Amino acid sequence: MGQTLHTLRTAGTVARLEWQLEWRQGHQLAAVGLFAIASVYVAFQASDQHTGAAAWTAMLWLVHLFSGFTAIGRLFDRERSNVRRYLQWSAEPLGLMLGKLFHAVLTTTALTAVVLGAFLLFLGWPQGIESPGKPGLLVLGAWLGGLSMTTTLVFVSAVASQVRNGSGALAAVLGLPLLLPQLILATRLTRGALSDEPWVMLVEYPVF
Repeated sequence: MGQTLHTLRTAGTVARLEWQLEWRQGHQLAAVGLFAIASVYVAFQASDQHTGAAAWTAMLWLVHLFSGFTAIGRLFDRERSNVRRYLQWSAEPLGLMLGKLFHAVLTTTALTAVVLGAFLLFLGWPQGIESPGKPGLLVLGAWLGGLSMTTTLVFVSAVASQVRNGSGALAAVLGLPLLLPQLILATRLTRGALSDEPWVMLVEYPVF
């Protein structure tokens, strides 16, 4: 019990430190948000008024995927400084990873809200759908999909950060094969919410 509390305290400290660093370097968060909104706008320009649910869902998750790579892929970039190396060696490994994960989950939650909101603002609902059959399940499916991909990206980025040069390329090489099945499940969840097929979505939930 004491070890668990110590791990959670370490995780909370690391997550709080990560957020303090993010706010001090606010341009990085702004850059991620701008990238997400710009990607949605490009998708809006490339689509037309007859975008079906399948294409709408595919564009949504492609934007979400690459925005997540941009936001989470740099999570371990700061580890090269001496102060961060001291934290890495002095903090409990499990607490350090959980703290990184907590920070990434909060970032992804905000990113999901930005991407989904931008999609509804620019693209609206797919052709033939005035509103989603299950709006709550749509939001839950988007968040679960983002959470699943975030967890994978955090651990892949941790492994790739051990490489001195080319860690970003290694993270992409390691991450894409793991993220593709999750991406397929996420698109199914979203289509189920749009087409009012909650039973199909419930079958997919345990896989996450």
